[in-house]
Amino acid sequence: MSNTVKVKRLNKVLNIEKDFLPSYLNDGFDQINDDGKIIKRATGGRNISVQEYNQALDKIDELEEVIADLKAPKTTAKK
Repeated sequence: MSNTVKVKRLNKVLNIEKDFLPSYLNDGFDQINDDGKIIKRATGGRNISVQEYNQALDKIDELEEVIADLKAPKTTAKK
């Protein structure tokens, strides 16, 4: 079994040793498999704009409303 893993950040893909993986995750790299799917997300080293942050907060609020509606007791119509 190989002692290397693939990591990706933006358009840069690197093959690194498993021992260095925590450091790369902290620097903003995602661990990926051979198909390019993310296995482990980065744990640091990333910045987002205020606009992206506010959009995420808006989406969270929308989804919390949907959850509240779904959890609300249902009234059934009697025939």
